[in-house]
Order: sequence, then structure tokens, then C-alpha cells
Amino acid sequence: MTDPDETRRAELVALVHADYDATRSMIDGVVRTSIALRGLGVTLTLALLGYAVAHSSFALGPLLALASTWLFLYLDAFHGWLYDEARRRARSVEHVLRLRYKQLERGDEDPDARRDLDRALVAHRFGQYLTLPRFRWRLLLRARPRAVYVLVYGWLTVLAIAAAAYGALT
Repeated sequence: MTDPDETRRAELVALVHADYDATRSMIDGVVRTSIALRGLGVTLTLALLGYAVAHSSFALGPLLALASTWLFLYLDAFHGWLYDEARRRARSVEHVLRLRYKQLERGDEDPDARRDLDRALVAHRFGQYLTLPRFRWRLLLRARPRAVYVLVYGWLTVLAIAAAAYGALT
């Protein structure tokens, strides 16, 4: 006869694996969306600036390019925040799985490994989307990758301001 605690533990670990797969899927989707948004934002902003230069429309073109830059920065940073949340969750799930591997490796010889795993399983909060914190603007500070935001959107902002300044001087 099988140990009911071990059966329950195995079922919970299977749920943790499913949770990990859902988290990985979320990360993949968020990264793909972020890359697409970034490409679209850069393309649209440069198109607006190109139109402004080609048609000497320095009053509206750079302003629209700046607005486009900041809109796509917000959308990209929001997805960067989602990525960071999913990455944190993946690390948490991996911690539980690491305890399971440790418990399997040591077997019945180490009751501490089984106890640590049981505690982690009880503490684990299931539900990928239920565990997301409510979005607040200040959470964008946790968005990743920060260097990309600074470089890509910083340069687009500089280009829009430079185009406006050039238009004002000519």
C-alpha cells in the first residue's frame, strides 16, 4: 500500500510542475509581445520623424514622434514589469522543485528534506494570475530590461527633440 502523504506530495509536485509550465508560457508570451511592441514603436517613431524631415513638418511630426516614443515606452515597460513578476514566480517555483529533487535524492534517510519540501508545498501559492500584484505606476520601476528602455527610448526621445530643435532653427 502506498503512503498517503507521499501520494499527496506527488500530486502537489505535479501541480507545481504545471504551474512552472504556465509561468514559462507567460514569460515567452510577454517577451514576444515586448519585442514586437519595441519594433513597432521604433518603426513608427522613425517613420514620423522621417515624414517630418521630408515634408518640413517640424511643428507636429516631432511632437507625434515623442508621444509615440513615450506610449511605446509605457507599453514595453508594462510588459517588462509582467516579465519581472513572472521571472520572480519562476524562481519561487524552481525553489520548490529543487526541494523535491533534494528530497528524492536523499530519500527516507533525511526527514529534514521531506519536511522542507512539505513546508514549501504548503506555502506555495498556486495561480499564475491570482498572484500578480495589482498594477501601480511605481511598479514600472521593476520593469526589465532597463538598459534597453534607456537606450532605445532615450535615443528616440533625443531624436524627436533634436528634430523639433532643428525645425525651430530653420
